[in-house]
Amino acid sequence: MQCDQMTSQERWDALIAHEPVDRVPCLQFILGHTAVVNGKPIAKIYDDAAESLACQKNAMALYGHDGLIMHGWANAGGAEFGGDIEFPYRKYTGAPMMKKSPVQSEDDAWKLAVPDDILTVGTMPVALEFSRLQYESGMTVTVQVGSPLTWAGSVCGEERLMIWIMKKPELVHHVLRVITDFIKKKADHWIDTFGAERLMAFDLCIETNKLYSPKHFEAFGFPYLKEIHDHMTARGTAIFLSHICGEQNKNLPLWSQLSYGKRGMVSVGKEVSIAKAREMFPGIIVMGNVDPITVQEGTPEQVRELSRECIEDGKGHPGGFALMTGCEVPPQAPPVNVDQMVKACREFGRY
Repeated sequence: MQCDQMTSQERWDALIAHEPVDRVPCLQFILGHTAVVNGKPIAKIYDDAAESLACQKNAMALYGHDGLIMHGWANAGGAEFGGDIEFPYRKYTGAPMMKKSPVQSEDDAWKLAVPDDILTVGTMPVALEFSRLQYESGMTVTVQVGSPLTWAGSVCGEERLMIWIMKKPELVHHVLRVITDFIKKKADHWIDTFGAERLMAFDLCIETNKLYSPKHFEAFGFPYLKEIHDHMTARGTAIFLSHICGEQNKNLPLWSQLSYGKRGMVSVGKEVSIAKAREMFPGIIVMGNVDPITVQEGTPEQVRELSRECIEDGKGHPGGFALMTGCEVPPQAPPVNVDQMVKACREFGRY
């Protein structure tokens, strides 16, 4: 196996600048697992900015992957509007979850409003502190900005939201309007504080067609995503990363119409082929899509083989390619399996 010719920082810088890299980068959505390999409670990744950053940096040094370091999770938004959140301190919990959504009735939904001081609500203080530590360390500063429809599931509860989409669409649009205004206000604060040129905005989007039809994604998801992407791109955001989670093949034509800052990145799950992602996002970095279940339950040989297949499918993409799991690395995944992905990049990803 050949030695790397670039450091992780050099490889990241070249990928973002659309310049040649020595090999396919390995960019991992790896949060709770970094706490496990550091011997810390998984909750520390989410409720303690300094511990979170330290765990992620230590895991990056351990495995040799090339990023990503960020603060966020899929079930975001509810705490910022007054919901009751539970951090993963209990056994077998892997990420924060809503114990009680802030919107429990139609009346609650109509009364939903952007808080006067968004920086003090929910998990915003920890997120802001995490970004401040990134900034002071000279790192790319990350900020979670959506998606509004995913956040609405946390604010209202998924089942209630899906019923209202069918029976009370005007109510759903009100909720989405408030959430979008909150996210744009958050985005503006990050840009004003840290500078658009240092920023990587990201959205974690679970608008899978197993939950929402393509028609509903077009009506309730896409317009608000577009507003946020356009707003941040217009303000000069350096990088915009979208994680398109799950089965969203029928949503991809709309995803491909979004603006993605100065440099766009899209990660896809195993349900979307690398070939399809390359076709839909010709000028954007495509990331994916090793099956997280295999990383959790498979053998090292199986992870290596899946990684090889992904690399061969993606490394010729003109927009750039990085190997990644198709969703978050499972917190309890065997370290030997996670390690196989970086080794595969070194073995099969040479340019």
